[in-house]
Amino acid sequence: MSKYRRFLSRLLPDTSGPFRAYSRKWLILCVPLGCLTGVLTIVLDELVRRVLLGGTSAQGLAPGYVVRAVTYSPVLAFALPFAGILLTGFVLWRFASKPLLSGSDEVLDHYHHDVGPMSVKEGAAKYACAILTIGMGGAAGLEGPSINAGGVIGSWIWKGMKARLGLTRDDLRILLLAGASAGIAAVFKAPLTGIIFAIEVPYKDDIARKAFLPSIISGVTSYATFVSVEGTRPLFSFAAGTGILTATDLVLAAVLGLLIGFLAVWFSRLYNALRAGMSSLRGHFLTRFLVGGAVVGGVALLVDVLYSTPYTLGPGYDLIQGSLAGSYGVEFLVAILVLRMVATAFTLGSGGVGGVFFPLVVFGSLVGSLFGILVHQNVAVFASVGLAAFMSAGYKTPLASVTFVGDTTGSVSYLIPAMIGSAVAYVVSGGTSVSHEQILWEEPPSAAKPA
Repeated sequence: MSKYRRFLSRLLPDTSGPFRAYSRKWLILCVPLGCLTGVLTIVLDELVRRVLLGGTSAQGLAPGYVVRAVTYSPVLAFALPFAGILLTGFVLWRFASKPLLSGSDEVLDHYHHDVGPMSVKEGAAKYACAILTIGMGGAAGLEGPSINAGGVIGSWIWKGMKARLGLTRDDLRILLLAGASAGIAAVFKAPLTGIIFAIEVPYKDDIARKAFLPSIISGVTSYATFVSVEGTRPLFSFAAGTGILTATDLVLAAVLGLLIGFLAVWFSRLYNALRAGMSSLRGHFLTRFLVGGAVVGGVALLVDVLYSTPYTLGPGYDLIQGSLAGSYGVEFLVAILVLRMVATAFTLGSGGVGGVFFPLVVFGSLVGSLFGILVHQNVAVFASVGLAAFMSAGYKTPLASVTFVGDTTGSVSYLIPAMIGSAVAYVVSGGTSVSHEQILWEEPPSAAKPA
């Protein structure tokens, strides 16, 4: 019998030793983390997209969807984002100790500088502010508050289980990244993107290896929670064609990556300079929110007058879908790209709460669509390459940028050109990033702080 037992033991997985204890600990911590982050992301999605922005669900949004009331009065294209950003400033002034940090930057601040768990009270305030900022038309992404929520929940779980499981500060840092994975996986229905993003985003030139298994558990759990309510249909759709690519397509993908690398550097510098300039404004703290709200509202009103729809309001899902479908002309793409960059820079640069990850994706899809038109090639291919390349260059996440294409479109047809464009843009953009909190692996943590 001992011979048969030895034979069977070789077929069964190893359930003893350090790995069992390691995996058991992260299952206990990250399953509830993923579930709770998924639930909060569902609430955020429903409030912002269904109630305030008037979308039907996480997908299938009509082109040009905006705040419902804007349909009836163009003046509200100015008034709503202005009011939303100003109200955000008031809430942050009263309840937030770090009003200019939110989303992935706040998670990374706690991750790199060992400042302890994130505050539940402050997290709740910023969650409400995200609803005000984005739901009333601010040009920002929903991933910012979902990442922040994941970090806060991870911190809360760490405090509750610290004594029972003997958790360390290093475990807290890992839970923060697992929370970021859960936030991305849910809000974009993109579990692989969430996992890769969480381990890529802390460093410009390396990955956070220790967070890999926890990010898998929290990301998959959060995704499953979210799609149980919102459905599994991919965020975007496009006609992928035959999926057969030529050498010309690959060369052009590299050229597009090169162009986007330089454009991403320009936007990152503009965005960071604007943040610094807004922070130096004299007078009351709310002054920056008055300025930001006025500019965002003014841009929306201008676009509404020009195109009968304020395309610069909200996250911009409609613009990506239109870019993938080749629905826009050259003049429209150039104008909306410039105006949306301005709206995003002032929404987030003034202190509005939202994510910059998704705006980069919007910019990339617009540039890619424009490039496809100019070179007389399949627009969908280059819109896909563009959205991956801009995110790669702007956020220093080349792998997550490529997986985002597959996760959100449900197609792998264009992953190869997306990889090429993403890699070229990443290299060309150098160390420039829209995030103040990303560091180089060799860099001491204190060097990550802006002067």
